[in-house]
Amino acid sequence: MNEEKTAVGPEVARAFEALKTLPAVKEALRLVRERLPETIEVQKELALIEAPSRHEQKKAARYAELLRGAGLEEVETAPSGNVFGFVRGGGRTGSSVLLEGHLDTVFSFGDVKGLFVDAEGRIHCPGICDDTRALAANLAVLKALRACGIRPHHDLVFAGTVCEEGLGAMDGMKRLLGEDLPARTKLLASISIDGGSRGTFYANATGMVDWQVDYEGPGGHVWTAWGEPSAVHAAARAAAKLADLELPAEPKTVLSVTLIEGGQAIHGIASRASFKVNARSNSATVLERLNQRMQELFQAGADEENARWETPGRIRMSCRKILDIPAGSQPESSRIVQAARAASLAAGVQPRLLPGGCTNGNIAIARGIPAVTLSRGGEEFGTHTLAEWFDPRGVWVCEQRSLLLLLALAGVEGELAPLDLRV
Repeated sequence: MNEEKTAVGPEVARAFEALKTLPAVKEALRLVRERLPETIEVQKELALIEAPSRHEQKKAARYAELLRGAGLEEVETAPSGNVFGFVRGGGRTGSSVLLEGHLDTVFSFGDVKGLFVDAEGRIHCPGICDDTRALAANLAVLKALRACGIRPHHDLVFAGTVCEEGLGAMDGMKRLLGEDLPARTKLLASISIDGGSRGTFYANATGMVDWQVDYEGPGGHVWTAWGEPSAVHAAARAAAKLADLELPAEPKTVLSVTLIEGGQAIHGIASRASFKVNARSNSATVLERLNQRMQELFQAGADEENARWETPGRIRMSCRKILDIPAGSQPESSRIVQAARAASLAAGVQPRLLPGGCTNGNIAIARGIPAVTLSRGGEEFGTHTLAEWFDPRGVWVCEQRSLLLLLALAGVEGELAPLDLRV
């Protein structure tokens, strides 16, 4: 038997078997499939509303309208920019399960010039996949729950989050979990929709940090100021040291100096230089050790350039983190991972747990909240490029999988008890 199938415990398996037999749940699963064309039209509409990170207001406003129209209660746009609301559970527990996708895209205003559907039915538009598909899919789940009269035991939270991409640094999810929801509910679990393909999911968090490193010195003319230290040389010395670092293959850990600039003239000793570093690891401990070592090497570049010319302190280094996303992990035997596998199998797709992952799920995992990130379902191409396209064939498995997982974790009032994630 396939390893992924054997990784679901009997209690979790029984819960999903029972869930699939409930008439209202069967009808909801049918509806998200039947109504896929409607869902895809919503996806197209939202993809055409440009939403660079920190500029999601227009898309957020439209998404709030769609959520209200689908029957979500207490919909609000928080000061963070996040849009969220509730399906109140019959148990009145004050606890909830979250289903979210992010509103922002990596593109700048003006990049989206329209969309077209090719002869094979693929939809071409920047942002059509990441993460507009999640917004439309989650809305479809909400509509199906409401249409079928399914009332969960715990509350459900549906959210569109801001600032997931790039230097947005998942700030929307940080603020959703840290500011927007704590006064309103106790979050039991988090489900994010992100990433391509059908059966993949993430349950662990790759940590990521970006550094800005700056060097300053006296500068001068290459001929007349010869003997002064160079900020560019200091940056280059540090960059070379970073490039030579031996990094562990397991847990996977990487770094790269990604951008470098400096100097003021082709005939001038550089008075300034800077570079940026991106580093990632599947281990929070390893990433923290790497952060410490990188700071030592940043300074070593300045020290060695000063020592070369016997000019102590002439080149000065400063550095700062410009992005910090925590790493974290959950055991493969944990209930949340078992449930994600079982939901995939119940939706008719083979689950595949990917190592690491850097999604909004990182933020929940770092806060000790059981979390998984499920894929958007279906074939994608060119994500984060202007050539991005999405194939909508068969992608209802995304809605079916998240609907089943959501109800297994929250329970169905009077029909099915919620899975206990503490086991």
